[in-house]
Amino acid sequence: MKRVLVLFILSMFSFSLFGQTNETAKLILTLAERSGSVPSFFTKYYKVKAWSTKQSKPIPQDNDVWTLSNFQAAMDVSTKKPIDWGVNGDRYVVVKVVTDNNNRPYHVRDDLAGTEHCLTFSLELYEFNGKFVKTISKWGYLLGSGYHGVVYVQQGIYPTFLSSVAVAKGGTLTYRVYDGSVTHLSNLVDESDLRVALREKKVDLPDDIPLQLSCTFPPKPVFDAAKTAILEKMKSESPFLQVKYYQNGVYDAGKRDFPKPNQRWSFWNMFIASEITNRCPIDWGPNGDRYIQFDAEFEDKRNYSALEDDMYSTGKRFLFPLRLYEKDGRFVKTISSFGNFFGFGEGSFVFMQDAKNEIATLFTKLPVEIDKPFSYKVDKRTVTKISELLTFKPIQ
Repeated sequence: MKRVLVLFILSMFSFSLFGQTNETAKLILTLAERSGSVPSFFTKYYKVKAWSTKQSKPIPQDNDVWTLSNFQAAMDVSTKKPIDWGVNGDRYVVVKVVTDNNNRPYHVRDDLAGTEHCLTFSLELYEFNGKFVKTISKWGYLLGSGYHGVVYVQQGIYPTFLSSVAVAKGGTLTYRVYDGSVTHLSNLVDESDLRVALREKKVDLPDDIPLQLSCTFPPKPVFDAAKTAILEKMKSESPFLQVKYYQNGVYDAGKRDFPKPNQRWSFWNMFIASEITNRCPIDWGPNGDRYIQFDAEFEDKRNYSALEDDMYSTGKRFLFPLRLYEKDGRFVKTISSFGNFFGFGEGSFVFMQDAKNEIATLFTKLPVEIDKPFSYKVDKRTVTKISELLTFKPIQ
């Protein structure tokens, strides 16, 4: 029924669109670019997250359990050599959706409005600063999309695993596939958005999808010497503020409810960690060795996430933003400006970024499997004073 509606809308404008097929094709392409339905469109894949691989089956089906093995240096189909990651090894690749005028294998066909306009995917190489370097693959297809990553097949030759998790050269990874292959427009766009675009002849969605490093939000400057001294003392004395968290200790958690003391808190699935500033996966850097760490700030206006000071006699309240740093300690960006803490126990806890329920970020050193349930025993439901937070010792 929904497809009939789309076809009806398209037919209503057939006269105005006749002879303007390029306009329709542009609408479809723009909508696919801006939909945000495919994480690869806005994720930077560095050398440590892009691998040539062997597949357990050529084309997986939806919900298949798929195995990728023998991870090796990712190839470049345009040179038939390994990808040139640059002098510093910090270039990255991004998947881009493009128009396909040649009906390439496994192209994306329009199964919604029934037009003849097809799409495919290119693989683009960029410098660390975002400067375009080259198109590695002019066309290709996406296979085995899941929480662990996706395989991009360069021009039907080189299967390249674009990983969301840490893998090692020569390694093996088995995971459940959610989209066996992206070959339909309905895999990329929302049907209601397409109806609106065809009716209004424009795409009313944001014109860019932010990459992972956008929105830096540096720490707020403190011009008061006494306040600066308090913050430095707090950081030097707190086990909690001294802990550095790397990608294998941070996850997004699908929580069932809020925690209760002396009970196990269950999560229906674990995912790769993301950030609320741009809804992208955390960018762990070219070598995968960046870390995140909590900071402390004086509350400058009323914020219900702020905690009372019961340690330093300031009479003030404090916020605890989460920041991303390079391995050597250089600031990269702020992941979340503030948030609420829940579920302290077994060295684990959850941070609700920006105090919203959109992203529940779990910090733990307990064994976790992506795309699997998880639980741990809670000692304390939440915190209201800084002593309850600053003295907490996560598992090291």
